[in-house]
Amino acid sequence: MKKPLRVKSVEMLVMISIMALIIYSCGKTRSSIERNGNLTIVHLYGTPYQRGYDYGTLLKQEIEEIVERWKEDVETTCQQDFVSVIQHFFNSTAFLNIAEHEFPGLLEEIKGISRGCGIEYETILALQMSEELDALSDDLKATNCTSVSIDRTDSTSTFLAQNMDPPLLFHGTPLLLHMTETENKSEQYIFTFPGLVGLCGMNSCGVGVTCNGMSMLNHASTGLPVSFILRLILEQESEQAAYDCIEHIPIAIPQCFTIGGPQVARCYECSANAKEISYPFDNKNITLHTNFSITNRDFNQKFIELLKEYGKTIDDPYFCPRFFTAYNKIIGFNYDLDLQNIKAILSSTESELEPISNENTFGCLIMELSANPTLHIAPGKPDETEFITLKFSRFYNNRYW
Repeated sequence: MKKPLRVKSVEMLVMISIMALIIYSCGKTRSSIERNGNLTIVHLYGTPYQRGYDYGTLLKQEIEEIVERWKEDVETTCQQDFVSVIQHFFNSTAFLNIAEHEFPGLLEEIKGISRGCGIEYETILALQMSEELDALSDDLKATNCTSVSIDRTDSTSTFLAQNMDPPLLFHGTPLLLHMTETENKSEQYIFTFPGLVGLCGMNSCGVGVTCNGMSMLNHASTGLPVSFILRLILEQESEQAAYDCIEHIPIAIPQCFTIGGPQVARCYECSANAKEISYPFDNKNITLHTNFSITNRDFNQKFIELLKEYGKTIDDPYFCPRFFTAYNKIIGFNYDLDLQNIKAILSSTESELEPISNENTFGCLIMELSANPTLHIAPGKPDETEFITLKFSRFYNNRYW
């Protein structure tokens, strides 16, 4: 009699364990991948490491392709094998030390990406600092990004928008990361290419950020990398917290961060030795940036020497066709930047010399930063690509909690 009872007891325990596992699995939200036209959306949940692991697993093939192209580009540029370049980069900079101090959670996410896609951690980590690697090798890639914002008015929300134009080697899969934090269930929409933790984005608190490189300003071998700064800003729950964040963060390479919230947006031109707020119009409720420093005068020696070759100095006015095209359109709209007018500016193929929407345009994001934040995204050139409108899940259903 005892033996059958023991067998039944074991069977009962197994059954209970299986049921508990099913219940746990059903209660746990799983990461997933979604295709919406040309846009790939990855919904990520859990701890930083788990989100990274799921990201790496779901985009394994795409990440491998990006990394291979990037490694070839690094070796061609530096005329050295990739491993040697990366080792020298980490040994000669303090970026990793600053990242460990300022944002250890993002390093855990990057470790998860590495484990998920099966690529060495040092390689995936270095990919997050590809702009810094270019800066220190004096090979800053040409950048063509255009960003614009307008503060909240009586009739419209704050708008923050950007054409994101990374080097062509990173093109192929326009990717939107939809991050959901485990503890506070806040959300983020982060535009990027496979393997990178972010190019620009917004969160469900109505905080958004865009990034424009500025190769003419000074860089340093210490400070926080651009992708880390972006993600740290998107951790903030208010525009003021985001402004405080950028004002105290040590800067590695020159970058313009335009940061917006439900009330206002500010354009911070940041370099190794200076941070300046920039406004192109007298009324200061509109920002515009096209990779040329307007207010920050921390010019590097290479740029100064280049100006001398053309008989110019740093006091001479600069010329950027994209800036003046956008500037004139803003005046033409009588400074009224609603959704449609911003689309028109960023979809412009003027001028022929340097159009706003160009071959490097990887995607266009227009962020409505209100109490009910909304993202309008075109995964490609906005003059050719249909916009997709997205809201955060907590504002339209209870699908995730």
